[in-house]
Amino acid sequence: MIKSVPGQGRLVVGRSLLTLANAITVVAPLAADWNDSHIFNHRWPGHARFHGVTSLAMAVSLSSANIWSVWSGDGEDGGNQATARFFAAAVPVAYWAPFFVAPLVPGTAVDDPPHPVGRLAGVPVSLLGAAATIATAAAGYITTMPSPRRGS
Repeated sequence: MIKSVPGQGRLVVGRSLLTLANAITVVAPLAADWNDSHIFNHRWPGHARFHGVTSLAMAVSLSSANIWSVWSGDGEDGGNQATARFFAAAVPVAYWAPFFVAPLVPGTAVDDPPHPVGRLAGVPVSLLGAAATIATAAAGYITTMPSPRRGS
């Protein structure tokens, strides 16, 4: 028989949201950038490609480690799981939040003419995806926070 633990449902939902945000942070950049629009773009100098590859590798490795760490414990071991959940939220936010800063730098663009980014209601879908992933990570983190009324 499985014993129900108060708050476990919230913890599973929160971990699942954190997993989703990190999975998106693995898959979406690879799908968007590991092609001729970015990494294999013949117009990009070699050093720009180098930075593209290192950025992708960092996102994949950190997010993969987050997915493992957020599910590796029972969720009730205090500091270790709290730290795991913090980083499982922080890495997607750190990856996607700069999508809103980059357009403010002169000379940057959300897309290039040979590779336009789709738009929804005039907003680049890459920015919508970034916002949704940040919101998912934040919701996952907030959902896993201890409830003050439970005292845990």
